[in-house]
Amino acid sequence: MNRLAGLSMVGALLAPGAASARDSDNINLYRYVLDVDVPESPALVAMEEAPLRVLLGAALKPVMATVLASASPEAFRPGISLDVAPYFLFGGGIRSLARYRSNSVAGRLMRVLTKTTVSAAMIPDLDGTGAWRVGLGLRTTVHDPHDPVLNSTLPEQVAEELERHGVPRPADSDEDVSERGVDLSAIFDQAERQMRSRSGDIQISAGWGVSARTEGGVLTGDGLQDTRHTFWLTGQASLCRRFDALATMQALDLFRDGRALRTGLGVQRKTSVADFRAELAFDGTDNRFHPGAAIDVKLPGCTSALASLTTAPGADTDETVLRGQLQLRWYFAQCR
Repeated sequence: MNRLAGLSMVGALLAPGAASARDSDNINLYRYVLDVDVPESPALVAMEEAPLRVLLGAALKPVMATVLASASPEAFRPGISLDVAPYFLFGGGIRSLARYRSNSVAGRLMRVLTKTTVSAAMIPDLDGTGAWRVGLGLRTTVHDPHDPVLNSTLPEQVAEELERHGVPRPADSDEDVSERGVDLSAIFDQAERQMRSRSGDIQISAGWGVSARTEGGVLTGDGLQDTRHTFWLTGQASLCRRFDALATMQALDLFRDGRALRTGLGVQRKTSVADFRAELAFDGTDNRFHPGAAIDVKLPGCTSALASLTTAPGADTDETVLRGQLQLRWYFAQCR
């Protein structure tokens, strides 16, 4: 009995130190979301309203809002979308650095969960009845070698710089460490360059989305018509610091008779001010190749303006139309 009591006392004395050691390893993942590679909203992909058909493979930001204007020979129509990572929305992100970097099955699955995003979008229909097309999407990044927490010393560098200036360690709940009187811009800039220049690494993302046309009550079973499901898989490989190669495969309208496949290849030229993309995609709905190009310009305050121009299948089988789109996007990241 005395021996058991003695062991309990030793355990009590050691427990605070052990807990402290575990706590000191905790980080908030959202302090290290870099201002690079902002992929498309998955709900817009499902609605055929993504700017290009060849999609980015990088991880989506924890929160993103998009306002868009799409123009084609049929009409001009606006739209909106909102993308949120549930892990972020419900206060996740506080993780043990060692466990986050673990290559165990649990560690890999948690990284995928962290980068899973849900999305919703609305665009007016073109039939003139006042109906809307709505979209829901789910997207995840299953392999992300450009993750700065996983493959760089960014968390350690930030902690060392704060300590060097005598700044107290931030609380686990703090998602931003840039407003603590210490200039961390050089450290984040270095991390962005390091992650973007990881040549030979492939980021892989997958998604599913459903779009439908509203009829009557949107929230009732009879309120949604013309439901279409889309699945996609996309990869993004860094050829060097400034160039990425892109490849995408989409299964369109998969559960109906009009199902078709779409495949495409693209290239991205990256600069510190804007990213330029060009693509060539084969569309199974009209069995034709369609080119496209886009420019994504960074703006202050974690925003960007994206303009695209593509060809697309027309209403008739033998018709090809030109489509332009402009998007204004705000997203959560450590922007400077």
